[in-house]
Amino acid sequence: MAEIVVEIPEELKFGFKELGREEISSIISMALREKLSEKLMFKVADELLKKSEITDELALKLGSELKNRAAKKHLLKHKL
Repeated sequence: MAEIVVEIPEELKFGFKELGREEISSIISMALREKLSEKLMFKVADELLKKSEITDELALKLGSELKNRAAKKHLLKHKL
């Protein structure tokens, strides 16, 4: 496994002193995994959207139509 050095901001040092090395490592690994996953998903989404011909306005219109159809199907009396 690769090792990285993490600088802890002064305001967080007390919390880190209270935890053990393994717990800190686990917290940082989990945070890093989540952040990397998020960044990669946005990168993939950006690539997919580059080819999209759907505008923001069209997406809102389609979403509104979908909500209205769902409301009608489920016999909701008021328009969403």
